[in-house]
Amino acid sequence: MKPIVVVGYDQTPSSERALTEAGREAAWRGAAVSVVHAFRWIPAATPAAYVPMRVELDLQQSAEATADAGVHALRESYPGMTVEPKAISGPAADALAEASRDADLLLLGNRGRGGFAGLLLGSVSMRTLGFASCPTMIVRGPERPPLDEVVLALDLEDPADEVLDFAFAEASLRGARLHAINVWHLDWIGATAYPATAGSRDDPNDLDTAKAHAAADIHTALETVLRPWQAKYPNVRLHIEVADGTPSAVLVAATGHADVIVAGAHHRGDGHLGMRLGPVAHALLHHSECPVVVVPRS
Repeated sequence: MKPIVVVGYDQTPSSERALTEAGREAAWRGAAVSVVHAFRWIPAATPAAYVPMRVELDLQQSAEATADAGVHALRESYPGMTVEPKAISGPAADALAEASRDADLLLLGNRGRGGFAGLLLGSVSMRTLGFASCPTMIVRGPERPPLDEVVLALDLEDPADEVLDFAFAEASLRGARLHAINVWHLDWIGATAYPATAGSRDDPNDLDTAKAHAAADIHTALETVLRPWQAKYPNVRLHIEVADGTPSAVLVAATGHADVIVAGAHHRGDGHLGMRLGPVAHALLHHSECPVVVVPRS
């Protein structure tokens, strides 16, 4: 089947950026694009209340016109691309999650019409992530020229094939370097795992040696985890970093020189589709300086 990219579009500046990214992602994948606009029709609360049928029809036509505008913009930029509009009645988050159920990628702007200048992440985007079952890109950060780098937030203790595969594939499609970052508190792990080397915590030289040993061992373990994916995507230039610090702070800082960052989120596990976002994903979604892709994982 042909890959499918879905983008939420409401003609706001944020969604215009998402539309642009959707075109690029679809072109790299040879994918079709579905431009989705959700509108909310609230029927009369009581049978006695009268609401002209024209109201619902106007809402439907307005939504179709919005989706058509996004389709027109993409077709102008990518004449041969398969693009279709989709206007859906219902809550935006539910509609976007349902429309992307079988998609390869869903793209959303950072903030919709209801957002305000100080809002870090729009409520629709956050709610959609809670319902989405495919990799979802939140397009945020300043517009800038390509930096040819994809960052992977890698959890060595719990790596996920879904996340690794997406990150390597994304770097391959972009022709970019993949920067895999694994974050530890090296002061603690060095002193704990190499007590003879660490010596006294008052001796910085001993502690630095222990940290270096710990970082080298973690680096070797990361190479082992990533080796099969490097073999699957031999064109990807891979850089592995063992970072010292707080995961959220280190990874947010790394987005300053990246085109996109990829992180994983567990399925909700409560009988519903969607993702359960952890603290690192939350930090990236609110503070990243580049688009963030959250990949659902088992």
